[in-house]
Amino acid sequence: MSAGGSSACVVFVGALVIWEIWARAENSFYVPPLTEVLDRAWHVWPTNDFLTEASSSVKRLAAGFVIGAGLGIAIGLPSWVPPARRGGEFSSHRSSSSGQPPPIAIVPAFIVVLGFGDSMRIGVIAFGVCFPFWSTRSKACGRYLQRYATRPRCCTSTEPSVSFASTSPAALPSIMAGLRIGISIGLVLVVVSEFVGEGGGLGHYILDQQGQFNVPEMYAGILFLGLLGYVLNRVFVLVERRVLAWHYGAAGDPAR
Repeated sequence: MSAGGSSACVVFVGALVIWEIWARAENSFYVPPLTEVLDRAWHVWPTNDFLTEASSSVKRLAAGFVIGAGLGIAIGLPSWVPPARRGGEFSSHRSSSSGQPPPIAIVPAFIVVLGFGDSMRIGVIAFGVCFPFWSTRSKACGRYLQRYATRPRCCTSTEPSVSFASTSPAALPSIMAGLRIGISIGLVLVVVSEFVGEGGGLGHYILDQQGQFNVPEMYAGILFLGLLGYVLNRVFVLVERRVLAWHYGAAGDPAR
């Protein structure tokens, strides 16, 4: 494990210890000790009801992520064409300057158009994943083509075909970065979208437990979400290291 990973683990464990000490000192109904939350999680997580809620969220996350990433790739493919590249750069500038509406803010509009079912939730996730991914893809192609434009044309192929063939591998690190960001955004959006409507899911479970004042169960659901996000991120890091082994080797970056 790298030094950064070790520091993150120390901070995480320290936060859990502070939670336990502070909760026991306060003795508050609304902030149970970590040990109580873990005890409830031990009994709740293996149940069929909870696993059904978790699987529903994972399926929506997977569907929305695939659709959003696919749209982002499709929109970003013509990035070697100057107008399209300028559009990607404009989108990334708007996103960085908070000009793009936050994905959570689009939930009411998607409810009006798609209703309260899975179509709305998957659409919200896809929307949140697509635009950041498109902007990273377009910026990567734009940076590469700026360097390419300063070099002599020594190939017989036309510039668009050369650009497409050459920018695709060059853009892979940015594509993987966009996908990694998309996982985090998608996990947030799947929970937020499940706060409304029917159909279950982890967001619905957490809100339902809060409404019934089952506070330890509520925290157990939140803790499961945190662990799910961590596992998804680590799995993606492993995939990224394999796909981009040539990139990290060229950069002299040691394996994580």
